[in-house]
Amino acid sequence: MYRAAALWAASLAAALFGAVLFRWLHLPLAAILGSLCGATLVANLLGSAKGGRAVRRGGQLFVGASVGAVLSPDILGALSELLPLMLCVAVLSNLAGLALAIPLARIAGIDRVTAVLCSLPAGMAEMATLAQELKADEQAVALVHTLRVVMVLLLIPLWLGFVAGAGQPPQPLSGMKGLGEILILALLAAAIAWLATRARIVNAYIIVPMLLCVAVVSAGHVLPPVPPLVLFAAQIAIGTSLGLRFRLDRLRRLPRLALGAFLCGLALIGVAFIGLTALVEHLGDLDHVSAILAVAPGGLGEMIASAGTLGLLAAAVAGFQLARSILTNLCAPPLIRHWAGDQKKP
Repeated sequence: MYRAAALWAASLAAALFGAVLFRWLHLPLAAILGSLCGATLVANLLGSAKGGRAVRRGGQLFVGASVGAVLSPDILGALSELLPLMLCVAVLSNLAGLALAIPLARIAGIDRVTAVLCSLPAGMAEMATLAQELKADEQAVALVHTLRVVMVLLLIPLWLGFVAGAGQPPQPLSGMKGLGEILILALLAAAIAWLATRARIVNAYIIVPMLLCVAVVSAGHVLPPVPPLVLFAAQIAIGTSLGLRFRLDRLRRLPRLALGAFLCGLALIGVAFIGLTALVEHLGDLDHVSAILAVAPGGLGEMIASAGTLGLLAAAVAGFQLARSILTNLCAPPLIRHWAGDQKKP
């Protein structure tokens, strides 16, 4: 008990220090990347604290609620017009993941069912749970998905530094206007998400607050922005939970899997950053960086938080990421279950 508390205290302190340091250095995605680095350092030196999922879910609630401040009836109308493009991008992203499952299985030396679960641009928790159900390699699925999200988060700042030069001064964290309304929204979303999770609805802790925001704005009510300090803390929570999962000893124990995950993850990111980004820019009329975040095969919460941090079109990014998340996590599992059943037949 005392060791668990000490691990959590060390992890949170390191995550906060990393986030503040990255913010002071004016680095992009400071809260997420800084806390990820800090938590990863503690997890690999001292051990990984348990309960990262609860921390992640708490952060997701407020990141999902942050979308409400950039929504309006006009924006909702514009997003509805982009729905066919969103679904097209989601399908293409999944097809690219399926194609990469074949080389991943050969490079990593894993079975095809595990490789498919690793390659799909879906939620790590959902695919790992499905792996457990299908008796696939749950550890491999968690490792590949975690590594891919980390790669996406690292590549975005590198790209921004290459095209835009030095980072911009961070926005002040002062002000708590609208906190009461945001807390009510978050608490209601948490209750609904808890029930939705019991019903096996995927990514409920970020999808529910987003859908609540859409419902409230559609009813004609204007939502306040999530206070900057609260959003900063939510981003730290997401970065910390990701850092706790990123164990280097697992990469060393499974070198073939790590190599396959890196190469296939890089290929999937390349397809998204080059091919799908151009498609979204041309047909969706999004700026280049917003288009990258919209199609990036990273975590739903991480990409929406990144868009908000960078002052980009968070509503559009959320729409594309949400469409892919729902399509992949709702449609892929029954298809994979059916395919896995056929694979086991003599």
